[in-house]
Amino acid sequence: MATLLAKEKAADAAVVKVARSQNYLNGLLAHQRIRGAIIASPIVVLLVGFLVIPLLIILWGSVEGDKLTFSHYARIFSDETNLSVMLQTLRVGLIVTLVSLVAAYPVAYLLTQIKSRALSLVTLFILVPLFTAFLIRTYAWMIILGRQGPINNTLIWLGLIREPLPLLNTTFAVVIGMVHVLMPIAIFTMYSSMVRIDHNVARAAQILGAKPVQAFLRVYFPLSLPGVFSAGILIFIIAIGFYITPSLLGGPRDAMITQLIVTQLTTLLNFELSFASSIVLLLVTIGILFFASLFIPLEMIWSSSTVEITSQKLRSKSPFFGNMKQAVQPILITAEALIHLVTKPFLTRKARWLWAYTILVLLFLIAPLVVVFLLSFSSSLFVVFPPPGFSLQWWEKLVHASDWQESFLFSVKLGFFSAFFATIIGTMGAFWLVRTTLPIKRALFLFCLSPLMVPGIIIATALYIFEARIHLLGSFAGLVIGHVLLSVPYVVVVMAAALRGFDQSLEKAAAIHGARPMQVLRLVTLPLLKPALLTAGLLAFLTSFDELLITMFMIGRQTLTLPFKFWNDIKYELNPLLSAASTFIVLLVAVAILTAQWIKVRHDRRTSARTGK
Repeated sequence: MATLLAKEKAADAAVVKVARSQNYLNGLLAHQRIRGAIIASPIVVLLVGFLVIPLLIILWGSVEGDKLTFSHYARIFSDETNLSVMLQTLRVGLIVTLVSLVAAYPVAYLLTQIKSRALSLVTLFILVPLFTAFLIRTYAWMIILGRQGPINNTLIWLGLIREPLPLLNTTFAVVIGMVHVLMPIAIFTMYSSMVRIDHNVARAAQILGAKPVQAFLRVYFPLSLPGVFSAGILIFIIAIGFYITPSLLGGPRDAMITQLIVTQLTTLLNFELSFASSIVLLLVTIGILFFASLFIPLEMIWSSSTVEITSQKLRSKSPFFGNMKQAVQPILITAEALIHLVTKPFLTRKARWLWAYTILVLLFLIAPLVVVFLLSFSSSLFVVFPPPGFSLQWWEKLVHASDWQESFLFSVKLGFFSAFFATIIGTMGAFWLVRTTLPIKRALFLFCLSPLMVPGIIIATALYIFEARIHLLGSFAGLVIGHVLLSVPYVVVVMAAALRGFDQSLEKAAAIHGARPMQVLRLVTLPLLKPALLTAGLLAFLTSFDELLITMFMIGRQTLTLPFKFWNDIKYELNPLLSAASTFIVLLVAVAILTAQWIKVRHDRRTSARTGK
């Protein structure tokens, strides 16, 4: 009896303690400034502590600290090899950007024209390659462009060539591989802007006598330019920071600055020169972003849905565009006439040519994954395409390969922890940006997206040096921090968009009926944001699961992640076991995307049902 009374007293004390802590927290949350500081602190600490400070350290190291010498910068621009690598990086980045934009524009345009069911299907074929690891797609192109690959075999079978063409280890291979990786990003970036354009404006121009080509070039295309410009800037920034694809598909003459930085840091141990190269790459990126800011709001590059955070209007009607239009007017009229003559037979209301082109682009995006899938069932001991026979031997080897299993489980564990912390920090950051009144909200939003603006190799270099100083290098916590840093911006973008569309009157209604701030958050806000939270968490998980550069620098002696294991194996030998592992990852990505779409559809139906009632 005495024991029961003691237990009841302890339980009552615990309840009182919890109630007091909740009252204390509710009291703090009632003050706007304190509430803002609490929800902002995780993302501010993360970005300042593990991005700004590490970048300042490598900036300080590039001039050798107190010596303030700029000899390493002078060496970059005076050394012929370093300068040629820099120019090669800019040249490849520009080519990849132009090809990606031109190839992706018609597809993005078609997505704005089709209905929801067809849109979901086409989107699925773009999303699966988008979220499949860079490394897997690059591996597929190594097979396709190889001497015994499908392209050379087809050309020989057709009698067009006698000897295999040297497609691999060329600039052509680097461009094809990078375009394949970046084209889905270009499509979705332009689509998010083009979907807001009213197509009736172009139709009105045709009713008033304009030819279809004139209506497109003079009405629709200028309206879509901000989206094209955003996609171009984004693609170029990503392209000049690429490491995996140029390393595996390019030759010695195709080396890019990222490869130079890694070599200086890990092989030559010339830390100061690698710091200077990283800072030069960072300055080039900042210069590009400054140029872009003259024409469009920078936040539009990463998320057009968050542009309304500011009251600033798009600058598509700036004097720059007006003067440019006047200058090219005669050329435009001539081009319109020629294009109209050529395209007139194809311009039908059903836009069959546009569908045919889109299907070709989808085949280009999916083909490498199909090649990898077929090779995973090859009966050959070597990578031969087409496979000489069917066999499950590589899947059996994958099932019994303990090193692959350990890498997979470690990647899942790392992805889970990274997604968990990134979702919490990013969601709190999104609440801070959307719900609080801040005078420099636009700058703070860009600050939260800053890990997306800095090339990955610079973040990896800076974190490597910083975590070595604070003794986190090689630890699981240090690895998680690096992955969270890269994942948080995606969570901020998703959650900021969800919060902007959130009906805050529901929270006010709950508060009026007596709910305290934490109760409103727990019982009203978070349940309604559940689909966005799941999407953001999934995106963070996939970002971590696919990450390689940060892992290469941070992992130390821990178990290799799946991408790192893949990277180590692919450098020494191509075998069908890699195809089986790649196929397994692609299937996981496809299941994850289908699950996310199912959650979204289910949420939309429930919302529609409630609205209908």
